[in-house]
Amino acid sequence: MEPRKPKALLIGENPHGSWYLAKRLRGRGCECEFAMSSQEACSLLMARGFDLVLSPMRLRSGSLFPLIGLLDGSGITLFYSHAVEDGCWWLPALRCGQNCFGSSALRPGEFVAALDQAIEEICFRAPVERKSRRSVAPQLRGSLATLPSPREESPSAEPKRAKGLEVLRRKATG
Repeated sequence: MEPRKPKALLIGENPHGSWYLAKRLRGRGCECEFAMSSQEACSLLMARGFDLVLSPMRLRSGSLFPLIGLLDGSGITLFYSHAVEDGCWWLPALRCGQNCFGSSALRPGEFVAALDQAIEEICFRAPVERKSRRSVAPQLRGSLATLPSPREESPSAEPKRAKGLEVLRRKATG
């Protein structure tokens, strides 16, 4: 089975704060994109198929905790970071779309091992026949996304991502 290139979304106040994560992810073969607000993150999540999301628990604009509900069942792996005195804790929130929030927090060294394992799992998921995906432009109401009617677009790069996008659309529209 040919490994595929995972897509990661890094969320933060500015992309420079995530340079070390992006460098590590790219070194492991990932494509990385950045979002600097919850609205930008939701727009990217709805428009593109991501496998991995790394986010702080909150930005100045508010909490990113609702991402768990939005991404639950999507196939996406989500980790939150929570700043502490001299570093941060990493909080597993979703593993391949399954809620695991409340499991043990990870120190940075433990997180690196968990991140490498998550990338390994993503790389070797079985490829399936390509399907079409719908692209939508989400609008935020508070911190949750609501979506307009979808329109047809180009084929998805990977059906698991297309399925995840459909789950996201259904959850966001209620």
